[in-house]
Amino acid sequence: MNDIEKIKQEDIPVIIFGAGIVGEVLYRACCNAGIKIECFCDNNLNKTKKSLYDIPVVYTPGLKTKCKDAIFLISAADIKDVVEQLLSLGYSKWYPCSALLRDFEIYQHKFNVPMEFVEYAVATAILCHDNYLTPDKLFLRSVDIIITERCSLKCKNCSNLMQYYEKPADCDIKELLKTIDKFCDVVDEVNEFRVIGGEPFMNKEFDVIIKRLIDEPKVKKIVIYTNGTIVPREDKIECLKNNKILLIITDYGKLSRNLKPLIEVLQQNKIAYYAEKARGWTDCAKIMKHERDIEQQKEIFRNCCAKNTITLSKGRLYRCPFSANADRLRAVPDFKSDYVDIFDKIAVNEMKKKIRKFLLERDFLEVCDYCNGRSFGDPEIQPAIQVEKPTEYKKYE
Repeated sequence: MNDIEKIKQEDIPVIIFGAGIVGEVLYRACCNAGIKIECFCDNNLNKTKKSLYDIPVVYTPGLKTKCKDAIFLISAADIKDVVEQLLSLGYSKWYPCSALLRDFEIYQHKFNVPMEFVEYAVATAILCHDNYLTPDKLFLRSVDIIITERCSLKCKNCSNLMQYYEKPADCDIKELLKTIDKFCDVVDEVNEFRVIGGEPFMNKEFDVIIKRLIDEPKVKKIVIYTNGTIVPREDKIECLKNNKILLIITDYGKLSRNLKPLIEVLQQNKIAYYAEKARGWTDCAKIMKHERDIEQQKEIFRNCCAKNTITLSKGRLYRCPFSANADRLRAVPDFKSDYVDIFDKIAVNEMKKKIRKFLLERDFLEVCDYCNGRSFGDPEIQPAIQVEKPTEYKKYE
């Protein structure tokens, strides 16, 4: 009996975990398969304020008041965290989205985002779930690589801490290429490399990094995050004309002064992109020691929505952009347990073990005590308030 038949035979509610775009596709697949969905659930409290397809979205921590037992169809890519959360809530019946989505034809439906983005999001979720079920591989869903500290905006509450850089600079291209080479020698597969800054197009040699990632067989997708202020030169556009490339453009309204011409260039050159309004900003950009005890730091880490935003910076692998940039800025002490130096002179298999342990077994970081926290349920703040000069902070020598 296949998974779909097992789900249909159970006489308990079926819930989709994750109310994002993959959750929407999964709902459509369930309708096609004759599976009735009781509700969606999500850790983002803001998503619970409205229904999806006229079905309620329930805040995950409060599920037990609604359903004592249920089957969960997981649409979230971070399946490990989801499974652990469900087990902590007393739920043990779950299925990966691949059971329904692997052969589902997404183009028979319409969604409110470009179909290229839908395809990318679904493929990412399936790949992450498949690799969760085969843990012998060192597979990473997503890795951010910082290629510049420079940005065309100076946002007061930038979660990547760009507002603190007094003399922002581009990252050294040779160092970046060495880092990619060394990292790809160790990992088995990376679903997506996310090229970030600052504003990545501020680095005039961004195309060198893009070309290297395109040529890397272990990298399936390259996602470039940009703010709609810069249209790359024609000669630089060439490297973006590749099926591996996806641009995600954050629309900051008037601040994204070149959004329209950028989109026109991308459309003319048939380059995949997705533009979305700036949203979801929270008060997580302050760097301040809180004097939390270990249990409080574990709580901050457990609830963090960015703890799996793996980031490469200066030859080191970090769990989140806050940790990476706080270290770059020397705004926190040199917490050696908070990163993996990928240039450590150890055998490849030992480095694999070290990275796997760092990604799967850590329950908090030392830097968590310097962070306000970044929970899914935190109140949203106004995005992209601009400041005229860098924000002051205490520097550790």
